[in-house]
Amino acid sequence: MRIESQAFIRVFSGGVTMVNLPDFDLTGRKALVTGGGDGLGIEFTEALLDAGASVVISSRRKEFIDSVVKERSKKYPLLSAIACDVTDLKDVNRLVKEIGDIDILVNSAGLSHRQPWAEEQSEDWRRIMVLNLESPHWLAQKFMPGMMERGWGRVVNISSICGIQVGDPRLLPGLGNDMPSYYASKHALLGLTKFLAATGGEHGVTVNAICPGPFFSPANSIAFGPGPILDAVSGAIPMRRIGQPGELRTALLFLTSPASSFVTGQAIVVDGGTTIW
Repeated sequence: MRIESQAFIRVFSGGVTMVNLPDFDLTGRKALVTGGGDGLGIEFTEALLDAGASVVISSRRKEFIDSVVKERSKKYPLLSAIACDVTDLKDVNRLVKEIGDIDILVNSAGLSHRQPWAEEQSEDWRRIMVLNLESPHWLAQKFMPGMMERGWGRVVNISSICGIQVGDPRLLPGLGNDMPSYYASKHALLGLTKFLAATGGEHGVTVNAICPGPFFSPANSIAFGPGPILDAVSGAIPMRRIGQPGELRTALLFLTSPASSFVTGQAIVVDGGTTIW
């Protein structure tokens, strides 16, 4: 294999195939990443910036996201921030007016709530559902029509392997997997992804989901910690380790780039093989 003219050339017995690196170029594209200032969200943000897109990150914490932009301004001059509570429809409407048209929407903001299902209160249930499910629905409602009118757009919903299975509590000694609202919201997000894909498909808009498995993030580092939980979770993964945040970048870049033009309504699982057992 050799690199020539910004393309990978692979020669097979049946002929030559070419994968053009420009197919992953997002220069001139504008993206919104909710929850894009920390955790796995900052990995998504930087992946898009590295591919040439301009990126707006959003969070309720204005001072925090402003500091994220300031810290990265030299490396990423195309990064900006707009504070918004995406669980408040009025605030979402304000965000839409302020940001204008976008080409790429990444619904990365999300939250889990650990509570025995028999004890979970309706207000906690609704809080998770609004952030993990209704917010992506609202944002798609606001931004997809413009993408469809222009004939190009990418929407990526960040779900989880908790959207395709229920975790084994034996892998979480002392912690358990009592997260009924989280499981329900992430399963439902995949259903919404398929619906939106069917809606936008003929207009050049693809809608897909990424389902991360166990990854190191600030929240997971606290939950897993060094010890029996980390050992149990890692031992249940065929690759025998937790994922590193940067290993999600290429999945996002593929789904937001021209390279994925015939991929829609799919859930891309990035989990080290966790769900194949």
